[in-house]
Formats: sequence, C-alpha cells, structure tokens
Amino acid sequence: MFHCLTLLGPLFVVGVLKDFTAGLRLVEVRIPNYVIKGSATQLECLYNLDGEALYSVKWYKDGNEFYRYVPRDMPPAQTFLLPGVAVDLHNSSDAIVTLRNVNLQSAGRFRCEVSGEAPSFQTVTEHGDMVVVSLPDQGPPKISGGRPRYQIGDWVRINCTAGRSKPAVNLSWFVNGEAADSNQIRKYDTIISGREGLETSVLGLQFRVEQHHFRNGDMKLKCVASLSTFYWRSNEESVEGDRPQKAPVLESRETVYASNSRADPVQASKTDSLLASRAPSALLLLALATAATLAGGCWRVQQLTASTSAATSHTHGKRKVKAVKGHPNKSDDDDDVAIGEVEKRVVVELLAALKQMLRKTLQQSWYLRSSIGGSRAAASSVTERQQSMLLTAR
Repeated sequence: MFHCLTLLGPLFVVGVLKDFTAGLRLVEVRIPNYVIKGSATQLECLYNLDGEALYSVKWYKDGNEFYRYVPRDMPPAQTFLLPGVAVDLHNSSDAIVTLRNVNLQSAGRFRCEVSGEAPSFQTVTEHGDMVVVSLPDQGPPKISGGRPRYQIGDWVRINCTAGRSKPAVNLSWFVNGEAADSNQIRKYDTIISGREGLETSVLGLQFRVEQHHFRNGDMKLKCVASLSTFYWRSNEESVEGDRPQKAPVLESRETVYASNSRADPVQASKTDSLLASRAPSALLLLALATAATLAGGCWRVQQLTASTSAATSHTHGKRKVKAVKGHPNKSDDDDDVAIGEVEKRVVVELLAALKQMLRKTLQQSWYLRSSIGGSRAAASSVTERQQSMLLTAR
C-alpha cells in the first residue's frame, strides 16, 4: 500500500505543474519606444487566461502603480496620481491603457502585471521602456563655417548644429550624396540647457579639398538629423570651385574704361604729373627734329643754290647777249627774282616739315594721356594747349 502511494506522489506533482503551465500566460506587452511630446499613446497588455478567472490587471511606472483594473470592483478601473501620467479612463480597459498629453516626465519603464483568481493566484508580468521625444524647436539643422567657394588644397571646416530636443538627435554628414568618412567627422559634447534638460547636438566635418570632390564644378555638403523612424530633416549647401582669374590685360582695360567714365581726379593728377615729367623729353625731341629738319633744309638750300648758280651762269651768258642789244638792267632784275623764289620755296618747305613734326608730337602726347585714363577736364586742358601750340606754329 505504501508502495502505491509512493508512485502516486510524483504523478500528482506533475499534474499540478501541468495545470499551472496550461493556465494564465502573457501573449504580448506593447509599449511604444518613442512618443512625441504633447501627443497621446496606448499601452497594451495582451494575456490568455486559458480557463482561469481574472483577478486583476495592474500598471506600474518606475515601480509605482498608476492604474488598476479589477473586474469585480465597481467601477472596475481606477487610477493613482503620478507625475507625468494622465490616464484616459474612457478609453482604457483591462487590456489597454490610454495616456493623454504625454510630457517629458512621462518617460520611463512601464510594467504590466496580470493575476488570476484563487486558488492559484497565478501572476505574470512584463515591462518595456518608453521615451518621450521633444522635437527640435528650430527647424532643420544649420550648417555654419562654410565658404561659398573652395580651391583644391583648401580645408573644409564646417559644423552642423541641430535644434534643442529631447533626446539629442543623431547627426550625419554626406559629401556629394555619399556618407563622409569616419576620419573626417569631428564629434562634440552634447549641450544641455533649460529646465527640461533639452539637448543640442553638434557634429563637425573637416577634410582637404581634392579634385574628385567637385562634380560639374560644384561640391554638395549635406547634414541629416534623425531620431528613430519618425523624425528626419536635412540641410544641404552647394559650394563652387574657384573660377580662373581674368587675364591682367583685360583687367587693365576695364580699369581704364572706368576711369574715363568717372573722370577720377586722382587718376587725372597722376596723368598730369606723368606728362609734366615727360614734357622735357618731348621738347628735346622737338628740338632735335627741328635741327634735323633745318640741316636737311640747308642741304636742300645748297642743292638749290647750286642749281641756281648754274642757272645764273646761263643767265649771265644770255645777259651778255642782251647787253649787246642794249638791255643790261632787265637781265639783273630777272636773276634777283629767280633767287628770291628759290629761297621762298625753301622756307615754305621748312615750315611745313616743322609743322608736321609738331603735330605728330602733340598727337603722341594726347594718345599717352588718353591711354592712362585721365579725366575729361585734364583732356580739355591738353586740347587747349594743342590749339595754342598749333596757332603758334602757324
């Protein structure tokens, strides 16, 4: 008899364990990982009684009870005051608890506890963490420290700063659509401010510009701010490579044109001083040209004198013939008139050559003044000088 009881004991224990195992169990506990500040959310606790009677469902935040559901009580649901937790009773039950107007204090660890009726009073529990997010309050991230243009060999040193949030958002850099290398990233400590402890994220980017960074002459730098799957904002800047510099001759022409259009007094004074410094050289050149002309004229006079002498001798021969006929005075007068006409012609040619040399010299002086870009007032004064000198030459 005792031997039979010994065999029945283990069987009874196995039967009791089997009953407990097949009884109350939790199917799933759903607690959102992230909830946006100011919104509403739901906590779900799904269970299977499997023939058991429900005694109670209780909810805890960080170990403190804030909601209880007991089917035999009237009303079955009740709440307990807890900072940051506001339960919407009209939209809550044994399986769902609705929280309204969540704030940063609502974040924490939430736990669901389900208990069965007597005689077993079996209890099952499960928990999950919820984070309340305060989105950045300043729009997309801001890029600072950049330049509108870069040359090959320059250093890019820029920062991306996100607006204040809770928790801090994740920042990442992209260069021409590709993620930046880890050795180009500069990480900074998160800045915490305000009573709610809002956090500001800052991420730097630093690298030396190379040829492959420019695509069609542009380089695109993009910063992305993200938080889980419900927040994603970006900011992108497009910078250009330096254009080739203009040729110096083109720049000098442009400068001269601007000076002529504005009649710059400073430029005019420089022109006057330059002309004054070159005036002695111009006068010396004029004197040399005059001397050369006179020398050429003397040589021409000698030629003309020689030809005149020949003509005179020929005329004297004729004069002897005419003297025989009784007209000595008439031949002498003709010789004097011929010599006077030759001398007059030489003087006229010398004056014409001198006038031409003077005109060329004045034209060169005027061209020098206009190429430097003097003012209109200075140009008009030079014109008056030209006219007065031409009148003097005439």
